[in-house]
Amino acid sequence: MSDINLKDALDVSIQVSKKAGALLLKYQKRLGKLKTNYKEGQGVVSKADIASENFIIKSLLKKFPQTEVLGEESSFAQNITNYKDVKKNPYTWIIDPLDGTTNFLNGFDYYSVCISLAHFGEPILGVVYRPSNGDLFYALKGKGTRYNKKLIKPKSVRKKLKDALLITGFSTEKGQVFGREFRIFKDLAIKSRGVRRLGSAALDMCYVAQGVFDGFWESNLAPWDVAASGVICLEAGIEVRNLKGENFSPFNKDFVAARPLLMKELLKAFGKKP
Repeated sequence: MSDINLKDALDVSIQVSKKAGALLLKYQKRLGKLKTNYKEGQGVVSKADIASENFIIKSLLKKFPQTEVLGEESSFAQNITNYKDVKKNPYTWIIDPLDGTTNFLNGFDYYSVCISLAHFGEPILGVVYRPSNGDLFYALKGKGTRYNKKLIKPKSVRKKLKDALLITGFSTEKGQVFGREFRIFKDLAIKSRGVRRLGSAALDMCYVAQGVFDGFWESNLAPWDVAASGVICLEAGIEVRNLKGENFSPFNKDFVAARPLLMKELLKAFGKKP
């Protein structure tokens, strides 16, 4: 398999994400006519999700026919739950055509388009685009993270949990898992300055990278939820781990993102040694 020029891949990813975002905005103008379905344990999917994913896949494969694709909607349709092939492939696009579908369907502008390129399963490129206001985050491994073309530089941030503003999301699963999540939420809401829950894990992590939020955690996420935002965080100096404190992989099931000092406090709150 031929190698890929990552600068070209990034430029194409940005262009495709913006066009997919424009497509989503058109669909949002006629929400009442959108056909929706429910994916068991996964939430809702709309015609807009599928149209966006089809456009992204077609556009990326046209430019890079030697690559593979792992997309949220096509993976669900094909019942793909084993991601071993992604780790074997030299280059795989990992895409979420609409992260925050429930927000989208309710007219709330907190949703995003996510495109990542993984090399043998490791994300090396990430693009997250928020169509409603044009916020664009992107990163190449080893090249830093940019927000609307401006390099994100490490800044003086809140280092204590009591001063931190956190953001999280809840699993779509119910029962015991959901109850545990509420207990963690309550504990961290008490120990921090506050906790927000807005409905797009990808954007949540990007705003941690930017410094709007100080930390993020969420469980039961899929690779397309975090592949792009994970590399964006890492390149901005944010640590990304799972609840056990292990290093970032998009194939983990839970994620914590924060700068190093705050990460130690967060992991302690989860009962794990930093």
